[in-house]
Amino acid sequence: MFKNWKLKPKIPPELLKSYPNLHPVVAQLLYNRGLLENGQYKEFLEAGYEGLNDPFLFKDMQKATERIWKAIDNNQKITIYGDYDADAVTANAVLRQAFYYLGFENVNSYIPDRFTEGYGVNLEALSKIKDDGTKLVITVDCGTNSAQAAKWCFENGMDFIITDHHEIIGDAPEFFALVNPKNRGDNYPDANITGVGVAFKMVQALLSDEIRVQSRFNQLFSPEGTFGHSSPILGRVNGYVKGYEKWLLDLVAIGTVADCHSLTGENRIFVKYGLKVLGKTKWPGLKALFVTAKLDFLKKGPSVYTLGFVLAPRLNAAGRLEHAGIALDLLLEKEYSQALEKAAELENINRRRQNLTLQVVSEAKEQALKINDRKFLVVMGDDWPQGVVGLAAGRLADEFKKPVIVLTKLGEEAVGSARTAGDYNVVEALKYAAQHLIAFGGHIQAAGLTLKTKEFKNFYKKLLEHADKHINSNVSHDVLELEASLLPEHLSLEVVEEISRLEPFGVGNPPPKFLIEDLKLELIKKVGNGGLHVQMRLRSGGKLHSAIWFRAGERAAGFSPGDLLSVVCELTEDSWNGNSNLKLKIAEVGK
Repeated sequence: MFKNWKLKPKIPPELLKSYPNLHPVVAQLLYNRGLLENGQYKEFLEAGYEGLNDPFLFKDMQKATERIWKAIDNNQKITIYGDYDADAVTANAVLRQAFYYLGFENVNSYIPDRFTEGYGVNLEALSKIKDDGTKLVITVDCGTNSAQAAKWCFENGMDFIITDHHEIIGDAPEFFALVNPKNRGDNYPDANITGVGVAFKMVQALLSDEIRVQSRFNQLFSPEGTFGHSSPILGRVNGYVKGYEKWLLDLVAIGTVADCHSLTGENRIFVKYGLKVLGKTKWPGLKALFVTAKLDFLKKGPSVYTLGFVLAPRLNAAGRLEHAGIALDLLLEKEYSQALEKAAELENINRRRQNLTLQVVSEAKEQALKINDRKFLVVMGDDWPQGVVGLAAGRLADEFKKPVIVLTKLGEEAVGSARTAGDYNVVEALKYAAQHLIAFGGHIQAAGLTLKTKEFKNFYKKLLEHADKHINSNVSHDVLELEASLLPEHLSLEVVEEISRLEPFGVGNPPPKFLIEDLKLELIKKVGNGGLHVQMRLRSGGKLHSAIWFRAGERAAGFSPGDLLSVVCELTEDSWNGNSNLKLKIAEVGK
């Protein structure tokens, strides 16, 4: 529960007058985001596909794509080596689908087992890959800090191209090419893109060579070529399709939202257009996932919620409890009937994941409450499933508004995940305590780590030292910042439509929460399983509005019809039986 809320500064009246074409609520939202300067707001609202950066702004992109074309032209085997989360799995699928489009079949994927191999590129896997005939390894969402693996590839005659977005820790490896916006000396304009975003930029770069792509298709569709005259790719017998990479944006959007990166810059464009593509996806695996997840886009199109809370958790579940290859196989499946079977398997794994997560969160929270006076919470369990500790860390960080690490013991070692709160850099904290760690890596918001259990106390002591230096205890993280105070005339579907111009909402561009005062409570009742939620009818300016307050059933007794309320909420559209009405999604209520 939020103890209090704070309104963001109101847009100056003179500034508001200078934007007569903007609705006042939209102008306030853009002002809050610092976009009413130098025409930035137009770029933000339009977020056109043409706003994507040139992929060759990565300093190693040209070198990387030339090596890939060499492998294609000479039929050299390529292995795509990826991590096991949804960002990496979708990145793997993006590259595999692009190679399939180009008619290149001498490619496979390798995903390490979370439980027996751990994160990153390992030498035993590379040895197997080499023995299998691979000449080129392309990493997705990993590899930046795999110096030993990169050196092994160099010494054993395999070229090693890294596509990644993680921070560089220590010396960069001896790679053939490093395509990472955080690469030292790289001037790529957007350091916020995810692993799947980097993979997509590589596909953009590959397919931008239209002469080479067309030449490839001329070979494939000649009488002597792989496909002769008749075999279609994506139902097209002529092969080459300008702008084909846009069909991959649904996968890019899922991976981007799954990795909880800011939905600004290129990520905003990826997700905006990815949502449009998702509604008409070409991939049987995603279509099957819609069925098992009970999604119906005929009634309402996909949203960021669909990506982050429906699709991504299912893709992540495979790697959390079994093997991420299950999710990748689904995304690459070409037969719909087979995809349905694989999606059903994934659905069952996800149900198990949900139950285990609830258990671990409950037990981890008990420990966290005992040390809640500390700025950084670190908890450890004896037998918590390794695949769900990251989810537990995220839940606790959201609830306690503090950085959190959740560890599980594995013999003499402990492995776990870190999640941050606010702008605290969790990777910098781990660097500070690195002397007590076996391995770690990640980015500002999230990281993974391994340590000897005997080092736990010393490790935690160093983390608290870092937190004391970098977290201001006088600044409350228990304050909900509100966009604006709304008037009765703002409570309409027209305003909801205006606000939707700022979509997609997510990290870095959160769904707007507003303050509405002097609402008269006309009706209140508990709804849902066990009265978990609260439904209200609120009167403002002579009009009645429906409202829902999720997970607030225990607080319903504190309110009665006739109360005058101040409500913190989002404005949403509620569609039912062909009719649409305004609905307030409540975050907090006060008298």
